[in-house]
Amino acid sequence: MYHGIMQEELEQFVASLDIPADRKAIVLAELVDHVASATEAARRAGQDPETTARAAIGDLEVMRRSLEAIEPAFRITRKHALGRGLVASLLVAIVIDQGGSIMTGIVGALAAVAIVALLAPPSVLVLLRAELRKPHVARGISIGPAVAYAFTVISAPFVVWIALIVQRAFAGNTTLETPDSAFAVLVAVSLLLLVEGMRARRKAIA
Repeated sequence: MYHGIMQEELEQFVASLDIPADRKAIVLAELVDHVASATEAARRAGQDPETTARAAIGDLEVMRRSLEAIEPAFRITRKHALGRGLVASLLVAIVIDQGGSIMTGIVGALAAVAIVALLAPPSVLVLLRAELRKPHVARGISIGPAVAYAFTVISAPFVVWIALIVQRAFAGNTTLETPDSAFAVLVAVSLLLLVEGMRARRKAIA
């Protein structure tokens, strides 16, 4: 029993979910960790652990609908995410390069971030949080579809710009300008990875 909530109850609930078997194992582990954290906090606060644990889990049928609704996002492959990332990166590079002076500042930065957000895999934040909670290999980040998309949109636009610079240099144009908007996606996605990584570490410690 997990402090008033039977392990069998949780296992039966997870087993009944319409999601792949590998995801069931992850969901069960997360539910158990969530209950354990809630009951431990209740004990420290002098509250009833069982009541707190059941409140932390909430309505299982509501949870079922939520878990099954977002499950298709977890079936996205790294290859699919990489393709989306390359398309988004190409669009960002073209918009900033060909958009004229209006795209060199805040307008260009917002446009670049919007493109990346619109072309991101469905439920990308859910995917990212799940990937960051996985055991890390050699202290690195677990490379799943969300992380693959993030790293692609961070780096690929610069590859396109470098190629354009080289092509123009051969054509005799050696003028080089680096607009602030070129770094918008790099900064935004890096901050997102930092914040979500810190959240994942706090959950792991708790």
